[in-house]
Amino acid sequence: MTNSNDLARRVAALFSAPRYRPLPERDLAQHLHLEPGQRGLLRQTLRDLQARGQAAALSGGRWGAAAVVAAAPVAGTFCVRPNGFGWLVPDGPRQPPMLIDPASVGAAMNGDKIQAVPIRPEAFARLPGVRPDTKVVRLVRIVERKRQWVVGLLQAAPQYAFVVPRDPLLRTPIRLVDPLAKLEPHLGHLVVARIVADDPAAGQPVVAKFSEDLGDPDDAASDVPALLKDRGRSETFPADVNHAARQARERLARHGAEARGRIDLRGELIVAIDPADAHDHDDAVSLAPLPGGRWKLGVHIADVAAYVEPGSAIDREALRRGNSTYLVDRVVRMLPKDLTVSVCSLLPGEDHLAHTVEIVFDDRGQVLETKTFRSIIRAKAILAYEQVQDFFDSGHLPGASAELCAALRNLRRLAKKIRALRFENGALDFALPEVHCDLDAEGNPVGFTRRGATEAYNLIEECMLAANQAVARKVHAAGVPGIYRVHEEPSDEQWARMAAELRALGHRSAPRNAQDLNRLARAVLGKPEQYMTTLTLLRNMKRATYEATCRPHFGLGFTHYAHFTSPIRRYPDLVLHRILIGLEEGRKTPAYSAAEIEKLALHCSDTERESAELEGQSVQIKRIRYFAERLARGETGPFRGTVISLNPKGLIVELADTLQQGMLPYYALGRDRFALSADGLSATTGRGTAFRLGQSIEVELAAVDEPSRRVDFGLPGAPRRPADSRHKPIDKRRKTSGNRPSERPRRSQPRRKRT
Repeated sequence: MTNSNDLARRVAALFSAPRYRPLPERDLAQHLHLEPGQRGLLRQTLRDLQARGQAAALSGGRWGAAAVVAAAPVAGTFCVRPNGFGWLVPDGPRQPPMLIDPASVGAAMNGDKIQAVPIRPEAFARLPGVRPDTKVVRLVRIVERKRQWVVGLLQAAPQYAFVVPRDPLLRTPIRLVDPLAKLEPHLGHLVVARIVADDPAAGQPVVAKFSEDLGDPDDAASDVPALLKDRGRSETFPADVNHAARQARERLARHGAEARGRIDLRGELIVAIDPADAHDHDDAVSLAPLPGGRWKLGVHIADVAAYVEPGSAIDREALRRGNSTYLVDRVVRMLPKDLTVSVCSLLPGEDHLAHTVEIVFDDRGQVLETKTFRSIIRAKAILAYEQVQDFFDSGHLPGASAELCAALRNLRRLAKKIRALRFENGALDFALPEVHCDLDAEGNPVGFTRRGATEAYNLIEECMLAANQAVARKVHAAGVPGIYRVHEEPSDEQWARMAAELRALGHRSAPRNAQDLNRLARAVLGKPEQYMTTLTLLRNMKRATYEATCRPHFGLGFTHYAHFTSPIRRYPDLVLHRILIGLEEGRKTPAYSAAEIEKLALHCSDTERESAELEGQSVQIKRIRYFAERLARGETGPFRGTVISLNPKGLIVELADTLQQGMLPYYALGRDRFALSADGLSATTGRGTAFRLGQSIEVELAAVDEPSRRVDFGLPGAPRRPADSRHKPIDKRRKTSGNRPSERPRRSQPRRKRT
């Protein structure tokens, strides 16, 4: 009788044989001369070998050698992209994301902490749309589940209920352990389920328990709360955190800001400039002339460290959150509102504790000297960006003193010089416009507003950048552990991909440095190709991260950079404040050890990435609802868009006014068969019809699938193909496509033949 160890040796030996060709499980059992009752043992042996990186599940159900590269396992985060592919984002810095072999994903969910082993690309079937030079890994272990809750539509099979996740990055329905009869009243509703009985290390399927009914999925008011529930985020704070924040507010009300040990700047003209809808005012600026054409810029940041002790209840919760998250209709704060608005915000006419960075510039905008210290300030005014911009445009600022107007003009002149010098030194000078989703009182999307950076915004940005750079230099020069903001230069592969995409857009020269990128950005300024060129440049850049090592910031052109100016909404800024206080007070023991900083940097990079994803999803939910409602009213377009990418199934088109992306399938372009080019930048037919990256195109709405947040386009006037089943409204008992729970629902109709 064959045992598991013996069978594992036989299988491994077979896989390593020179003439072996991958076989499906059934043929493999015959080749090994196994009895029919030993098929289960073979299946388990193959899975064990796969988990150890010694076997690979290949396309067509075949099995073969794993082709694992001789390297240590890589730890990181499992991330699912909209195209369905899973990627490993390594924990360590300076490692690019790696594609995960789809056959090894198993029960992994977006956000899980995992381990994977590198494999050779030829060990798995090449996937459409994936570049040949992509690094590939095989998932071997789920270390930790990130997700504890799942939100989705409750549906039923004959014997059980399951949740179809609302998050489009969760592709597998999750079975509920609750009795079906108990869940009958909730079928078709949006529900919250808590993940239970999950053994990720063993690769068992995810099982959940019903927790809460969120009601009708068509109710717009539930969009963002459901998203927060799904991600385990809360707008409210634990009771002990709220209690500590109230105590800080009451102490300030009784005793006022304590000026002892601080430099008193209450007599200076200090002004805060923020968005009109801002509630937290954590920065303010001042400017004073000095002899010889020099200027002294003061950047005054709310001294959050004075109220948040390391290791306190407030600090632990702030660390867990990592940053504030700005959603389409609300803010999930890092710190309680009692603290940020009532205590720390630099409101005018009130004494507030601050941490000040003073920078002396010459008449060209060059930094001559810097100084940091804790201060007490009294801001003279809070202005909105719109007010300041109107003042720059018209020369009038109602209610403002002559002194304030003069200070704003001087700040404007200095900021222009600093900005020009920064771009001369290699900073990148391009950005994409932002589109704001306008909502009515019920949370329904009613339109979109495009916003771009103004001169008033740039003024404050330059002041904050200068302060951040100054603090980073000081901490690095002191030789103590610090947390830095790092942005790496594009890799060789990214430069090459950027050059290929730019050639497809009609640009002849290939950029190789920041100066080349800026020259290209200036050449397309104000032209129709500006948006697509800028998009191409940005999407071939690496993401900025927090690190314990001070390395250059490519995008800003700085050799030293850190985040210091927003401690109300970013935890790394609070950490840097504490480090700086230790230096200013001459403490011998650093505020943090190098190991602590390494851990903090990794955690804060993760929370920042999660927040960015959450913010994008909150906008996308409303955008999808907007187009679903337009389609229901018969308002199909046409819309002007741009081809921003191509894949084997069709063109990805982005609409100009809303930035909504959708698929224009090849079948909607006529009867001709399209072939995708080797570089994935164009698609052609035998008759010469072609579509290319960056092409402007007119489309109309064809289908909107709210659960998967997917939009399909068609050509105006073209005959419609019947909608795919994935785009039909979900019935209470309708079965779902894709991966299912282990017990399949019975089919109500026979499967249609594929044509």
